[in-house]
Amino acid sequence: MKVCSQRQLKILKKLLDKEYVTTEMLSNYLHVSDRTIRNDIHGINELFPGLVIQSRTKGVYSDDLESLLQIIGQSDAFGPKEYTEFNVLKQILSTNHMDIYEFADRLFMSDSSLTLMIRSINQKLQNASFKSRIRRKNNTLFIECDEDEKRRLLFYFLMHEYNDHSIYRMDYQSMFSSVDLSSIREISIVFLKKHKINIRDIELISFTIHVALMIERTIQGNSIGDIETVENTYYVGLAEEYLNLLSEKCSWSFNKNEVGYLANLFAGKVLLEKSDQISELETLVNRTLHDIKDAYGIDFLEDMELKEKLLVHLVGLNNRVRHHAYLNNPMKEQIKIQFPILFDISVYMADQIQEYFSIHLYEDEISYLTLHLMGSLERIKKKNSKKVVILSPLGESGFQYFSHRIQFIHEYKINVIQIISMQEINSVYQLKPDLVLSFYDEVHIDGIPVYTVQNFLDNEDIENIYSLLNVLNKEDCSILFEEDLFFAGKNFACEEDVIHFLCEKLKHKCYVQEDYENLILEREKVAPTAYGNLFAIPHPIKREGIANKVAVCILRKSIEWDSQKVKVIFLASLARKNNKNFEDFFARLTDLLSDYQKAKKLSKVNTYKEFMEIFLDKKYSL
Repeated sequence: MKVCSQRQLKILKKLLDKEYVTTEMLSNYLHVSDRTIRNDIHGINELFPGLVIQSRTKGVYSDDLESLLQIIGQSDAFGPKEYTEFNVLKQILSTNHMDIYEFADRLFMSDSSLTLMIRSINQKLQNASFKSRIRRKNNTLFIECDEDEKRRLLFYFLMHEYNDHSIYRMDYQSMFSSVDLSSIREISIVFLKKHKINIRDIELISFTIHVALMIERTIQGNSIGDIETVENTYYVGLAEEYLNLLSEKCSWSFNKNEVGYLANLFAGKVLLEKSDQISELETLVNRTLHDIKDAYGIDFLEDMELKEKLLVHLVGLNNRVRHHAYLNNPMKEQIKIQFPILFDISVYMADQIQEYFSIHLYEDEISYLTLHLMGSLERIKKKNSKKVVILSPLGESGFQYFSHRIQFIHEYKINVIQIISMQEINSVYQLKPDLVLSFYDEVHIDGIPVYTVQNFLDNEDIENIYSLLNVLNKEDCSILFEEDLFFAGKNFACEEDVIHFLCEKLKHKCYVQEDYENLILEREKVAPTAYGNLFAIPHPIKREGIANKVAVCILRKSIEWDSQKVKVIFLASLARKNNKNFEDFFARLTDLLSDYQKAKKLSKVNTYKEFMEIFLDKKYSL
């Protein structure tokens, strides 16, 4: 079969939308040069002679739409799976009913492939807590729901399931045939500036997509019906003015009910404070941060900036929840991989927030909580103080220089509590420092770490001290593993089977309670623990284990885990009591997640000793 490149396919799809397209338009759309576009068109015509016709004055076009559709359809049914699923959902929602066989023919798919795709779409709708499903009756496909729900379904799939987009470019344009997203975006920016409404770039994209869906559905004759509308006259006024502006600029006419739809949309984006609501949310923030301190041993309670930011976030979330205007986060996967502990704490927070609002939060919203925690942790680190004693032959004469030189080592604030001589070395036990800096060689003090200064505290010394302080803040994670909780070469059909197997092993050793498996499965519903690079780290939302342990399973063949391939499973038992071993464990996992070769090597081990040596990066004795 003749196959076009992905860029050539995008060119062909553009030709479906417009009668003529200039090479300049295509180069701007695909972010390549005019020459590259001309080469691509030449390549298309070599594969399919005469398909794309070039005009010196007007640009390029194709008068063979049937061949265009067939070529695009054969190239993986309109490209990536998520793209296809969105289009399948979009077309089913565009009519009251759809004959499955005719629809499959139009998509150049078999009816069995279409049935599998519909099953996948329905599973995603279920996972996202939508009640609507694509139904099949007498070979007819349909969805029974009102127009408001249909728009929510389309918005969810576009923002959360279709991943071939960028925060910096309007790559969603290919999903809309009759609406120019750039025009809507520019109109919206001018309108929001006029009303001094500040929203983030990602919120602007979200708002633009909502409006584009409203316009496209209206053009197709699908106006909104009577819906529950926000009562605040400010939001209604914004909606009326914005709708009039759209009608004036783009010559579209709208049903008056669209004012209510837009008012709800503005209510989800623009915050108006209410004192009673603020008070309730302040209580929720404080309670959640208290619980995090108890469960994870990290004290965010003194960070007033974090409390204020979480409060603003929750006020906005409350509006978004009531008006179905959720955010997406294009950096979600990077956040999960690089900050697994903070993302885990965010899932814990999300569990309490979900209970408070009686809603289901997507991972995108959860990852925004992680961003707030990341900022707070950096502020906490800057206040991280370490007590140091200096062992020096210079006595007090060097105190001022030493204190100034090491006053701050990156995020650590260093408090030099005393300079002592070798004659006074026994006094160090009364001083109880975190670290001793020694200008003498081969000094050993029981129970207190010692760093031997090499070059009068030059930059190399400073970095070595920093590395040592980081090591002292963590404890070796090897204690979390046991040989009889390591399993290699296993075969399982799905994630539930692996979780069941490992939980049974932990229960047998009395490391977890009876319902531990259910607690893990509940966590998987909130945010799956497959982090990429063949790894999954299943564990509950809260620390519910009896002992801090990790069971490991390395599969013979990878399994599908929330659309990711997984071969190595770390099932963690997290006890209520905080344990610094897990800081080392998660730090090593983070390194593995960014080192594919090492991850692949780990996925092929057969023995416990081999596993420990690769995971710990050192020789390991049984």
